Amino acid sequence: MNAALSRFRRMAAVGLLATAVWLPTVVVPEVAAGTACTSWSSSTTPPPTIRVLRTGTGLVETVDFRVYTKIVMAAEFNKTWPFETLRAGAVAVKEYAWYYVLHPRGGSKNGSCYDVQDNSSDQDYWPETRYPSTSEINAVDTTWGESVLRGGAVFLAGYRSGTSLVCGGDRDGYHLWQLSARECGLEGKSAETILHIYFDPVAIQGGPVVPGAPTAVSATGFDTSALVTWSVPASSGGTSITGYTATSDPDGKTCSTTGTQYCEVAGLMNLTSYTFTVRATNNIGTGPSSDPSNAVTPAVVHGSTFAAIKPVRLLDTRVGNGLGGKFLANTPRTFQVSKRDVIPAGATAVTGNLTVVGESGPSAIYLGPDPIAYPSTSTINFKQGDVIGNGVMVALSSNGELSATYLAASGQTTDLVFDATGYFTAAASGDRYHPLDPARLVDSRLGLGLGGKVRANTPATFTVWNHAGVPIGATAVTGNVTVVNATHSGAVFVGPDPIAKPTTSTINFKQGQVIGNNVTVALSTKGQLNVTFMSASGNTTDLVFDITGYYTADGTGDTYVPIQPIRLLDTRFKNGLSGKFSSNTPGTFQVSGRGCVPATATAVSGNVAVVNQTRSYAVFVGPKPTASPSTSTLNFPSGIVRANGLAVALSTTGTLSATYMSAAGQTTDLVFDVTGYFQPSPK
Repeated sequence: MNAALSRFRRMAAVGLLATAVWLPTVVVPEVAAGTACTSWSSSTTPPPTIRVLRTGTGLVETVDFRVYTKIVMAAEFNKTWPFETLRAGAVAVKEYAWYYVLHPRGGSKNGSCYDVQDNSSDQDYWPETRYPSTSEINAVDTTWGESVLRGGAVFLAGYRSGTSLVCGGDRDGYHLWQLSARECGLEGKSAETILHIYFDPVAIQGGPVVPGAPTAVSATGFDTSALVTWSVPASSGGTSITGYTATSDPDGKTCSTTGTQYCEVAGLMNLTSYTFTVRATNNIGTGPSSDPSNAVTPAVVHGSTFAAIKPVRLLDTRVGNGLGGKFLANTPRTFQVSKRDVIPAGATAVTGNLTVVGESGPSAIYLGPDPIAYPSTSTINFKQGDVIGNGVMVALSSNGELSATYLAASGQTTDLVFDATGYFTAAASGDRYHPLDPARLVDSRLGLGLGGKVRANTPATFTVWNHAGVPIGATAVTGNVTVVNATHSGAVFVGPDPIAKPTTSTINFKQGQVIGNNVTVALSTKGQLNVTFMSASGNTTDLVFDITGYYTADGTGDTYVPIQPIRLLDTRFKNGLSGKFSSNTPGTFQVSGRGCVPATATAVSGNVAVVNQTRSYAVFVGPKPTASPSTSTLNFPSGIVRANGLAVALSTTGTLSATYMSAAGQTTDLVFDVTGYFQPSPK
């Protein structure tokens, strides 16, 4: 390598953090003159060490080969360059040094053989002053299993600065020209593609390949379109997946996405049966097609109407109700919902409460119409030891079933409980929904709705009709119930009737927790709700209840369209919004027009989760951006992933707004999964 190249590399390394905590492993000088010169012979497995002639001392040091490559990267490449360019550079650095391990040289001060010198005659190796960045370390680590072979052997793959700013513009077959390789990376080319551009003819052994086929492909038909969802392939091919494409059969209609695991295939023929396959693409290429989805027939979408019921337990694996035995991690299990108790055949969706109990490890539960081992959404998040519930409004399968998956490390187990509070059917005679701006109906701390604390095992009643916008005649409400100041652990039941010893529960909690849960619950014939604190005698708790909507039987209001759960917001991955929420600063994201939620939607059901919060408190979700909300959707401690369901009105432009209510300067990520939408009834 020439002096100009050395100067270039020194400039390229400007800005590397001298204070980085990464340190190379200890190098060992050769001590015996005349050491036998033995060469590494493999062209497919990198050597464990390399002998470096330190030109300042004339001595040879034996250095861990991977550490050596990382230190050279810090001097030879710019850490701010595209990662795929750095990955290609890491291979070139390794291959150059590897060639000389296979072809060692001699003549050092102590008579030892050496492989490379520590300066621009070979490669700049300055462990005393250059520390690789995270991107350079990752570039080396992610390509360590790759070798670039010509004629089946490692060859002298060099690199130089170059002058061309066109990808591949100065290729000669023996050098990676750094400036033009940077342009290749900016164009989105993979490291392997870059290596082929500059070194062909070569064969890359052990490198990334195309991804596998996506799994669990599911489709839901809509008016001239279908929503297609899927799970990630078992193998990404060794590099990041960059996109997916779903294709219909017949017609070959497609939709593509880069950041989600769903898309909407448009332009379909109503009353025609379709299936769909999905292919994944990474920087290497496009993988094979998935298995076909279920068959769907697009048609004009008619929403479902609602029937509230007294809470009934349809699943309790502890006692063999619905299913027997615990759930195993990542193993979907299905239980029947329709044709049980008062839920009829033909039910399209249910409302209710899902509770996790007896889990052997922390993580999450997915609940939906289809059995999915590795779903892209979740319904409830928890830490080990929690007994915690989450209110749901969720589609049933065509057979009237629900499937649940315990997302956890292999070998973990848990019990699950599900209590139904209502169901949707295609019947026009059912109740219809009226979304409201969230409003606080009860706060026993302030004497609002209830005059004081709720005493254990003593039902307390509050009136809903003619409060918070709910009219006389409403049959059921949606909202959020929150427990505060509980003197003992236990559970709360919310329902239409006063029951001292309920057989179902709405929310479970530990002493001192502030925790809420979403509910869809029938009202009594007098427009009232009853709550029971199930705990040891003599204990008390405060309760808060926020209304988000109500149902009526008068033919007015909106009908419900359940869908396969899909993720519309994940600030960790720039889905819906980019970047964390700052405390007390509303953030707004689009809902309608995404994931088959139409522009006419008035409200949605779904699940909101808080992740990476820097401090405890609450999140509000509603149709309007509000810096200081008077209601809350989700309460949580710091450091724990916590979720809650919701049914919430959309703004007139089809958006939702969220506010992280906490002390100034705090931040959090938010996730929102939609499970269905409400649309105006036909006139």
